[in-house]
Amino acid sequence: MIEPDNPVVAPGMAQPSAGPASQRELHEELQRLRSLFNTTLLATLLLSVAVNAFLLYQYRIIRAELDGARRLTQEFQTTKWPLVNKLVAGLQSFSQTHPDFTPILEKYGLKSFPTDQVAQPGQFPTPGQSGK
Repeated sequence: MIEPDNPVVAPGMAQPSAGPASQRELHEELQRLRSLFNTTLLATLLLSVAVNAFLLYQYRIIRAELDGARRLTQEFQTTKWPLVNKLVAGLQSFSQTHPDFTPILEKYGLKSFPTDQVAQPGQFPTPGQSGK
């Protein structure tokens, strides 16, 4: 096989026929590699700290929203739900005296219960169900 007269060699690389590299060149190359490794390690460390700080920030935001949602749910269960039960009980008692209103209650799954039975949360249709 015929080799080219002027082989292309990357800058900073010794030609293969030049013999072994001197001790000084190897030491300089090792220093450059150490410097590159340390720089990469520092960049990775800074990136991981930044990602962790961002995730902590997001965690605090989500925790605050979750606490607000829990307070809202607790408020609904303690103050609003009894009012809904009272309204449903009133509509059911109204339908007992006015039979023409019964189909409307049945349409929405609020069938008449005996007057001594209180409507429980599980007796109402879930959102999206209409009884049609």
